[in-house]
Parts: sequence; C-alpha cells; structure tokens
Amino acid sequence: MSVIHRESVTYCEHAGAPLRGDLYLPEGKGPFPILIGVPGGGWRICVRASLREWGMYLASRGYGLFAIDYRLATAERKAFPEAVEDVLEAVRFIRRSASGLSIDSLRIGLIGASAGAHLAALAGLRGDSGDAHVKALVAVCGVYDLFRHWQDDLGRNPEPQWNIARNLIGADPYENPSAYFEASPLRHITYARNQMPVLVSWSTSDDIVDPAQSESFARALQQARFTVRTHRVVAASHFWFGESLQEASGATASFAPRLMQFLSLAL
Repeated sequence: MSVIHRESVTYCEHAGAPLRGDLYLPEGKGPFPILIGVPGGGWRICVRASLREWGMYLASRGYGLFAIDYRLATAERKAFPEAVEDVLEAVRFIRRSASGLSIDSLRIGLIGASAGAHLAALAGLRGDSGDAHVKALVAVCGVYDLFRHWQDDLGRNPEPQWNIARNLIGADPYENPSAYFEASPLRHITYARNQMPVLVSWSTSDDIVDPAQSESFARALQQARFTVRTHRVVAASHFWFGESLQEASGATASFAPRLMQFLSLAL
C-alpha cells in the first residue's frame, strides 16, 4: 500500500508558537484508523522524526500515524499538565480533520515510548469523553508512577536540575504531592475507562525506567478489567523501540507483528 507523508502539520499554537506533527497515511479511499504517536525524550527532548519508520510501516499496512511535538520541560519550566494537554489537542485536531484526511474519527488510538508512553497513557486514561476520546493505547517502556521514578532519578542524579520527573512537575513530590499523583497514569486507572484495550511492552533489562513500572501498570489494568496485552523484550535497552525495523533479529522486528495483531483487534 502506498503512503502519503506530510511533514510539519500545525495542530495547535501556544502564545503564537505552533506545535506540529508529521502525518503518515495510507493512500486510498479509507476511512483509515490512526494512532497519535508521542515520542520519548525524558519530557525535555521530542524528535517526531524518530517515529518516521513506524509511520511508514503502519501506513503501508492500513493505519495512519500522526507523530507530534509537545511542550517540553527544563529546570526552569515545567511541562505538566501542558504536555498532556498537547496530546489531547492532537487527538481533537485529528478528529476535527478526519473527513478531509480519510480518517475514521471513531478509530483513533495512542502510541508512545518512554516519556511518550507516560503522556499517551495519561491522555488515554483522562481523555475519556467527547472529542478527546481514544479507542486504544500502546505504551512502551513508560513511566506510570511518577513518584517512584523521581526516587529512581534521585539515586542516579542527586542534583535537582537533572531529575527529569522534578523538571516535569516543577517541584519535588514533598513540595507538591498532588501533582505527582495527577501525573501518574497508574492513579487514573478506573473501571469506567476499561473499554479501552491496552498493549504494554517493556524491556526486562531496562536501566533507564524500572521494568517494574510496566509490570505494575499492566497488573493494575488487569485488576480494573481492561483488555490488556503484554510484550516483554529480553536483553534490550530502554531505547529499543527506536531501533530499525529492518533488523530482522531486533526487538522492533519482533514487536511489529504483535503490534499489528493488537491493532487489528483493538482499533
């Protein structure tokens, strides 16, 4: 299937500064399902081109991908809840634009890795009604309990400016505990949202985000009666999702068919 690729599509603006996304669509009549792609980068870097290969792969198989920018955190500027709001705005933009893009407005999902999985999970679990509703979630090597990740970061980087969880919130958890609760997808799992199927994937050898984050998230989803599929990658780095799909023995190549199987049922 041929692919349509449109770069730098503006989906919203903040104080006159545009946020953009790269759009990958199957060529044809449609309407096609689509995923909002949320790149990782510790909430301080966002390179939407890192999802290009996934965009081409998905679009060639009948699924669109809209890989987005979002507002970023620094030691001086927080990005929660702003970054989550940007993901939700991308969902709204795609839904508004669906008819002109041959997209099925009822079949919108989210996919993200690392910090992108955190933001996608929050958007999926919080955008539970109206024009920000999504039908499925794919979360790879994500942070789901922000306080726990703050503790892990503190052990690695005791200087406050290097604690990425602190930068996201703009405060330590002992200054603003409620923000850490609100920024943790684990705390937004409810029976009311359990119609959204979720695919959770992680590496058992991840040394950036504790694999227990994904294990706890998947277990809580199961307890709340979500339809959950899990995919464990053995002996891969935290960054495996960004590796080339062309490496036949790589982690992405083994994940790709699992992803397609999940999407065929969930989206």
